[in-house]
Amino acid sequence: MRGKHFGIGGLAAALTLALAACGNGGAGTANGNGPATLTVWLMTGSAPQSIVDAVNADFKAKHSNVTVKVELQQWSDVTTKLDTAFAGSNPPDVVELGNTLVAKYAAAGALQDLSSRRSSFENSSTWLKSLTESCTLNGKLYCAPYYAGSRAIIYRKDMFQAAGVKPPTTMDGLLQAGQALMSANKSDANFSALYFPGKYWYAALPFIWDFGGDVAVKQGSSWQGTLNTSRAQQGLSTLVTIVHDLSRADRTGDEAKQDQAFAQGHIAMIIANGWEVGVITDPKSGDPSLKDKLGVFPIPSHQAGQTAPVFLGGSDLGVAAKSKNQALADEWVRLLAGTKYQTQMATVGGVIPNTTSLLSVINDPVAGVFAAAAKNSRFTPNAPNWANVESANVIPDMMVSILTGQSSVSSATSDASAKIAQILNSGS
Repeated sequence: MRGKHFGIGGLAAALTLALAACGNGGAGTANGNGPATLTVWLMTGSAPQSIVDAVNADFKAKHSNVTVKVELQQWSDVTTKLDTAFAGSNPPDVVELGNTLVAKYAAAGALQDLSSRRSSFENSSTWLKSLTESCTLNGKLYCAPYYAGSRAIIYRKDMFQAAGVKPPTTMDGLLQAGQALMSANKSDANFSALYFPGKYWYAALPFIWDFGGDVAVKQGSSWQGTLNTSRAQQGLSTLVTIVHDLSRADRTGDEAKQDQAFAQGHIAMIIANGWEVGVITDPKSGDPSLKDKLGVFPIPSHQAGQTAPVFLGGSDLGVAAKSKNQALADEWVRLLAGTKYQTQMATVGGVIPNTTSLLSVINDPVAGVFAAAAKNSRFTPNAPNWANVESANVIPDMMVSILTGQSSVSSATSDASAKIAQILNSGS
């Protein structure tokens, strides 16, 4: 997530003052008895318009006097807009939040505590573990999981066949297959067996986690950065070897344009989200002729027979603490987070639904690999200040420093761990 942030203390203070000024923000038309407007903020591209329209139609059938106003937001500036909206007296009633942002706003008192109403949500007992963790702070539930996205390796089946290699099942095998691909394509100066931009920290996490490392852990009441532990460093060192040997991607760049790069024909593998298959084969952004040439396999573990844990990205749905329509907001969220529309999010939207009970509806063999990867997933530290770690680019800067040779793994991880601890403990 990017964008300008209030400090947690500043946002909490602003919220307290605003709540005192407006009194009981949860009153008004909370029972849905009178005319009301329900304002919903969703992120651009999160749900197909057909699903949003259908949710609103179902909602309207029960609440003919309620107008649902869905406003689409952009990831690039959503934190700035959320900070401003939550500090004001009239925030949107329902908000889609990237899962790494929830703790920030929950700690600031911006989100309604849904703990007592969890049982009213369909499939809440089988919600994806990582998304449920992202909605939980200090034992309380502040949102409902919306959808998830996991990562796996998209590869060119034709390139693998020409090089005489198969999808690897270990990290050592990944390096060996990549070296064979580099050799088979040595006449192409732009070729990458595994295209890995330097700032792509989400794709670095599986290597850290697979060796037993982590980003940070809470010890008592404070956070400790742990990228400088031997296990985390071992995972990063393994990744560094793979990137140095197999990637010609920009070591100071990010993954934003990796799909377009992949479609140009000089790349055999990328670590990607499931939806990126559609971008690669889209007539406008990629090459539709690649559709039958693409395969997917999970990020392999360094241990044979296992897969590496992946970061489970995705979004959650929260209700603003100062919403004047909280009962209506709860009901709208229950619709979109429920079985009917989660099934459509999987089959029409192409994302991983919020519950393990619906993973079986994903019949596409490619999408199925990403769904299976979600079962072995992890999450970033669930700390109120984690969003500030992201906005400070601590881990991407660490990765660039290592991959460009500016710093050793030991030095860079020590610096990053200290910065992470300082940010996570700021104001605590």
